[in-house]
Amino acid sequence: MSRAKHVEVGSGIWRATIAEQAPTTEASFLLPQTRAIELCLPAGFEAGDAPRLVWQIKRAGFNTILLSCFRHGYTAFPSATMLTYHFPGQNPTLDGRDPVSPVLKVAREEGLTVYALVEGLKVGNGDRGRGPILRSRPEWAARGRDRVGRANEPPFLCPANREVWRFLGDLFYEILEGYPFQGLYIRHLHFPLEPSEGRKDYCWCDSCRRAVWLSLGVKISDIPDDPDHPDRYNLTSWRGQQVSGLLHYLRLRAAKTRVRTLVLAEVYLDDSDEGVRPESHGYVDGCAWVQERLVPIAAFRPLPGKPESSESWIARMDALAQCALVLPVLSASPDGRLIETLERLARQPIAGVVVCEPHDLTAPPLVQLAHGPWSEPAQVAEDRPLVSVGALLRATARLLRPDDPVRAFLSDVLRVVEPFGERWLSPQRESLYENLLGLEERILDERVNLGPAAPAVIRNFRLARQLLQLVEIET
Repeated sequence: MSRAKHVEVGSGIWRATIAEQAPTTEASFLLPQTRAIELCLPAGFEAGDAPRLVWQIKRAGFNTILLSCFRHGYTAFPSATMLTYHFPGQNPTLDGRDPVSPVLKVAREEGLTVYALVEGLKVGNGDRGRGPILRSRPEWAARGRDRVGRANEPPFLCPANREVWRFLGDLFYEILEGYPFQGLYIRHLHFPLEPSEGRKDYCWCDSCRRAVWLSLGVKISDIPDDPDHPDRYNLTSWRGQQVSGLLHYLRLRAAKTRVRTLVLAEVYLDDSDEGVRPESHGYVDGCAWVQERLVPIAAFRPLPGKPESSESWIARMDALAQCALVLPVLSASPDGRLIETLERLARQPIAGVVVCEPHDLTAPPLVQLAHGPWSEPAQVAEDRPLVSVGALLRATARLLRPDDPVRAFLSDVLRVVEPFGERWLSPQRESLYENLLGLEERILDERVNLGPAAPAVIRNFRLARQLLQLVEIET
């Protein structure tokens, strides 16, 4: 993802484009899949530790680092913005040192992509309290319905509070202006998830109460729980607008930096049919977000331990992968079932994998990221989707035997559409989409035997169909 990047988000008046120089060769359209590791630097980290750490990361097969810069309400670097808002200027465990610069310097020298990982609206650790920001600005907190038991409420900022918008915009702008990151990876951009105690309908803070009254003409306390009630529907829609507005604002702030950067944001992908109800906190399911093209999104959850939950998780990941180039966030802990998850996702048209909390960079599960489907070029450039489709079909044909009928079909398709460049006719796009879908179904039903190339062929077919769908949306 470090070479050619282009992402368009939003619709109507909200539309932003963040791109690098347009690619000119087929190789530019087939990029190595992202193999990212989430990195939170320890308290005793020294600048001299950076070369060995980066070397271990690269040796383990990773090509991207998500470097934690804003976590639990503290920054990993000395921050003038935090001081301006009268918050601690840095995590005190780092003793005033700047561990971000040496890691960035060495990683860039080694050719790795580095994103700044920021936790967005979550500004505390649920086990350790609310963090320094909410201790100083309690009026910024998202509040539950009962407005009591403050210590048990999730340490979240209210997404509808405009002072919160300005603070996050200033902080993220400072990160992108002060350090040569290639992008910003934002986590926790939503209202708090429904807590286990059963308090619902976040947020009920004073800011939300006033805004809902002014916008909808009704008090939050008078709105029933019935999801079909008009006031409940309007409240859910209003909350979705607040999160969308915050995303739009943060994108505009990121676009004002001196360098062009990619902004990724992480959706919450539930791992069961029970528990969190997205509509209860104004948060839209990940599939709906990408269908609306609001943000480039990453799905978050390791593969669940229960077989029935695992099947549900894979099905939801498959649905999400059908409508966006997604970046799954997996777990590398011993009980995270990393290898099984990678094997289950090997056929999905996903842009890459992010590994959280690795225990040992030299452990076999992590080393395997450098091999298999995750090392093959499969990620595509979305700015010229039809050229990317052609590149995918040519790459797929090369995987097959010369006498394979699927290869002959792809060659015929390319002979027809290549003269049109990026101006394929709509009937051509529709016909190719249906043919690829039919071939995929036949391969999965084992009526077409492609041997060991089958997983890569299916993945490329799905990517191609996804890009064809993207063209239909755009036109």
